Formats: sequence, C-alpha cells, structure tokens
Amino acid sequence: MRYPDIMEAYAGFDPLQENVTTNNPYIVGVHAPDSKVYIQLNSSNRRGVTTDDGGKFEYAWETLHVGDAISMQSKNGTNYEEFWVETIRE
Repeated sequence: MRYPDIMEAYAGFDPLQENVTTNNPYIVGVHAPDSKVYIQLNSSNRRGVTTDDGGKFEYAWETLHVGDAISMQSKNGTNYEEFWVETIRE
C-alpha cells in the first residue's frame, strides 16, 4: 500500500506498488515491458534492472536510511531520464 499523499497526487502514475522503507528495502514496480530501468541510491552508481514482458521490475537494497532518495531512470540515447524519485520516510 502506498502513502495516502502519493496515491492522491499521483494516482495512475506511481510506478511502485508498495512503500519502500528501512524495514522493507524491496522495490517492486512497473515500467515499459521488456525494457531496462536504472536505479540509483542517492549519488551512488546506477544499477540496471530489466523489466519482464508485463513491465514488472524488482530490486532489493541491503539497507536504507530515512532520507535516502532512490531515483528511477530510463535511458534515451546517451541520456538518463528520471521518471520517479522515492524518498525513504520510515
């Protein structure tokens, strides 16, 4: 379940299915089918995750801290385009 303010503000546009927290550092999201999503924690190196034929992608972090920002990006040519930022709240 997502936070109420996210559900209200981004209904239908939120790529994540659940909140990502310090107790649940697991990302489950949806993007374009059979594509690559690049995930970046704060300013660390990007990690590429391939979506399945339905667009689902998953990634697990070892640890997260309140205030961390996870950027989700797609690549357009040589540029990375951010489509979502998830800030860890709890």
